[in-house]
Amino acid sequence: MHSIEEKALMIYQKNREFLQKNHPEILTKIDAFETNITNNPDKEHYSLEYIQDYFDVKNNESHQYLYSQDSNLFSQKLTDLVNFSKKSFIFDGFAMYKDYEKNQKNFDDITKGLEGIYPIMSYYLHNIPENPQMIEIEKFIFIGVGLGMHITKTDAKIQALEYFIIEDDLELFRLSLFTTEYYTIQGQITFSINENKEEFTHNFNKFLSNSFFRNKYLKYLYFTAHSNEKIKLIKNALSSQNFSSFPYKTLLEKTTRQLEYMRLGYQFIDFSKQFIDNTLANKPLLIVAAGPSFSTNIEWLVKHQDNYIILCVSAVLNKLYEKGIQPDIVTHLDGFDPSKKHLEGFDAANFLSHTILLSGNFTPLEVLEKFKKENVFIMEELSTDYHEGFDSYSGPCVGSTAVFQALTMGFKEIYTYGIDLALDEKGHSHTNSHVLTKNKYDLEKIKKLENTISFRGDFFSVPGNFKKEVYTSPLFYSSLHYLHTSIPLLKTDSQYIYNLSNGAYIKGAIPTKLETLAHYDTLNKKELHHQLLEILKNHSMTSLSSTDIASLKERLVFAQTLHKYFSEYKKNPLPLQKEQYLHNLISLMLSVLIEPTRENRNLVTIYDYFFSYAAPIIFDFFNTQNLDNIPEHIKEFNRLFIDEMIAISSVYMKRLESFLVSIEAL
Repeated sequence: MHSIEEKALMIYQKNREFLQKNHPEILTKIDAFETNITNNPDKEHYSLEYIQDYFDVKNNESHQYLYSQDSNLFSQKLTDLVNFSKKSFIFDGFAMYKDYEKNQKNFDDITKGLEGIYPIMSYYLHNIPENPQMIEIEKFIFIGVGLGMHITKTDAKIQALEYFIIEDDLELFRLSLFTTEYYTIQGQITFSINENKEEFTHNFNKFLSNSFFRNKYLKYLYFTAHSNEKIKLIKNALSSQNFSSFPYKTLLEKTTRQLEYMRLGYQFIDFSKQFIDNTLANKPLLIVAAGPSFSTNIEWLVKHQDNYIILCVSAVLNKLYEKGIQPDIVTHLDGFDPSKKHLEGFDAANFLSHTILLSGNFTPLEVLEKFKKENVFIMEELSTDYHEGFDSYSGPCVGSTAVFQALTMGFKEIYTYGIDLALDEKGHSHTNSHVLTKNKYDLEKIKKLENTISFRGDFFSVPGNFKKEVYTSPLFYSSLHYLHTSIPLLKTDSQYIYNLSNGAYIKGAIPTKLETLAHYDTLNKKELHHQLLEILKNHSMTSLSSTDIASLKERLVFAQTLHKYFSEYKKNPLPLQKEQYLHNLISLMLSVLIEPTRENRNLVTIYDYFFSYAAPIIFDFFNTQNLDNIPEHIKEFNRLFIDEMIAISSVYMKRLESFLVSIEAL
């Protein structure tokens, strides 16, 4: 027994040294916990016990054991579950589609954003074996540690290149430091220990960004005593990755559509810093969004519409028109054709004649034209930086973006109404008047974790604004996360946000019931409109400076250089061995993913999104056992990959050239 204790202490000390060198933040947590239990011994919930040649963990309160059996044998059984199949114990990085040609005529704006990826997907699916097996497991996730013996056993079996190790119970993880030799693992380890949802999401996204080309299939092992909440967060992170939720060709369209609006002489507004000259800053501003709370409390809005500056999202315009509520400001970001329906079915031109539009740079021209041109202000999004220094905070959804707009404009009292970012008690995600979104879900099904790990995007619980918990979706959670991280960066001490909605709790916003609101004076909306216009015009411009034009010319040169490089690369002789081909592919991508500057950022980001989709497909294909005709596969993937890179640069160059010619003709 004495030698067992000595060995456990030796393992613990070596693990501490390993953590100190490679993961000091984890050791800091361990040290804080140990200090706490030294000062408060009753806070120690577990004890490590050695029973008949194996370790187990005893709960000091219930006296129950974690394993209640030989932990070595249990750990071996867990390890035996690990296999190299691409059809079991996997998280799928993104969905793939086989015979895209049959449905190509029916592609909408969103599906068209992946046109260059579909042939790569289709080739993969037509040529992969029926029951594909990995040659090697590149990325592996442990969900729950226990005492961790299964981790080193699994590592000995698969020797993965990267591991993501999750344990929510810090005390239990500390005990595993006595039993598991983490320091012997050769693969790169990312630890997620005792992290809340925001910390976990940030950490897991970093894990995904490392060697992103290995993200098609992520193998995992689940320790049954661990909570399944992190499984939902993993699926949420995968389903809300930027490159899949906003495809690369859509990004290309968004980046270049702004050029047309600059040519047409629209006003562009700078939201990069807070307005300090807002003469209306002390007036209450009400943000009206399309969550379920909007319909529930619409009569309150009818009664109090003249007491607030109303900033609404375009999705509620039909209902506002029906109720005779004229908004002072509308914000619209969606660039896809279906979003035009938000301004159909009513006399938009007359109804919005004294309404300001804060538009994203991807908004369809038909939407802009529903407003008087002098009332339209377009934001620089995604750091296009066409106007030097111009930028804006833009969230995953229009409601969160409206909050950032209100804060940036400097309003002191901001009320959010209909930014639920969650389902209501009947399972609705949006107001019934929302014309685009499925808005009814089965809450009972949502409360249960699905059996299959590969389906995309679970609902899961988050703290409610007035309730203990509500259920949110991956997109809503992305907006919540963005609000939680961005509000502290934007909000000054003199600004207050009041959340009137029945949905999710928003950190930095005060939960406030409608009936508790103070009564505000009636506003002169005609005078208000002119004042708002003056404020916004002070932060806007309609033309580019000589520096801006020079920057555009440099962007064109950069695109031309890449285009020429890709065209020459295509002529190079291809290696016959997959290892050399994949090595060359990594080198090619790294030559494009360079340090961002004003002149290259847009195009580099577009290629980044393309690579994030295409490269994992190709790398995973060649990480498959029993492949035939390797040289032929290399040839076809190379053609599809390089041709699409050339197509991207061609479109970008053509639109830049056209814009530069148009402004030089003026």
